[in-house]
Amino acid sequence: MTRLISEIFWMRALACIGIVVIHSISLTVANNPDLVKNQWPTYVQLYLMFCTPLFVFITEFLNAHKYGDKLKKGFIRKRLLYLGIPYVMLNLFWTIDKYSPATLTELIEGFIMVTIRGHSVTYFILIIFQFYILHMIFSRYLRKLNPFAVVAASIVLTSAYWGVRLIYPAPDHILGQLIWAKEGQTIFIGWITYFVLGYYIGIHYEAFKANIRKYSWLIVGLFIFSMFFVLVTHTSGINSAMGSKRLDTPIYTTAVILMIFLISTYYNHVPKFIMYISNYSFGIYLLHLIFINDMGMMTDIVFWDITYKAILAVCLSIFTAYVFNLNKYGKFFVGNVGKKRHDLPPAPNINLDVDVGFKKDEMA
Repeated sequence: MTRLISEIFWMRALACIGIVVIHSISLTVANNPDLVKNQWPTYVQLYLMFCTPLFVFITEFLNAHKYGDKLKKGFIRKRLLYLGIPYVMLNLFWTIDKYSPATLTELIEGFIMVTIRGHSVTYFILIIFQFYILHMIFSRYLRKLNPFAVVAASIVLTSAYWGVRLIYPAPDHILGQLIWAKEGQTIFIGWITYFVLGYYIGIHYEAFKANIRKYSWLIVGLFIFSMFFVLVTHTSGINSAMGSKRLDTPIYTTAVILMIFLISTYYNHVPKFIMYISNYSFGIYLLHLIFINDMGMMTDIVFWDITYKAILAVCLSIFTAYVFNLNKYGKFFVGNVGKKRHDLPPAPNINLDVDVGFKKDEMA
């Protein structure tokens, strides 16, 4: 029988709800010109910026944990069907809704903007497909390297990538214009930390879980440091723009992921609500902004306006995904709905007193 990896369901639920809250705050702030920057909604957004990276981390974690170094035959074809087709269909909708094209040429130009150039919420799917390619090419080599060194180097590389785009103006040539523009946000270099972290934790999952408590204070310390680092980079003006493409996001997201895994060694239960949200997480991610963009002010009280928007967007996204998935072809329009059940047993308990090393024969 299939066993649950409880952390993944928590991560999916947390990530998709967090993204809905981020966009709900953005709309509320836009509708409240007197709400000055750096009031509490700003900091809620700031500390939720790990959500999209968390989604792409999950992708590589599951690939590494389930398939090891070699993806199964037909893997890419299946992903093209269940990720690629919804990507095209949703972006076609975004093109019509955002640009209102009057001619076929305008439709094509708008479609290129949202699909290839990353001007829609679906851009993370482009990153996921790059991860598939990276896994097929580099996973066998990553296994031979030191996980800690590779992850540390990736954090430096990813942070430097976003930092360079932030600090320096775009070079006056086509490559520079692309990297510094919206397209640069979808290039795998800016997300490589979550790829290597997902690979190593996924492929060494049992050993990782068995040893993680030994590093509790280091993980907690990293988490506290990263929160302070995010605060400093924001308030000092070094990186005050909102978004997951920040120079402080790689280390902060890494700390959040490690904290989730650490907490899960003490609490392995997945509540029904979390499982339910997790099953609909892909649909929520793809659809929520369609509804949020059409919402006006619901109340003059900022907290409740954000709350109402988030709850309504989640409920409407779930309802839409449910209705579409009643038809066998509906998943190709709004994404597939997960079928994981709450009554499945959790992953086997690991004896946390046993010293388990990262050995080749312990691969998940």
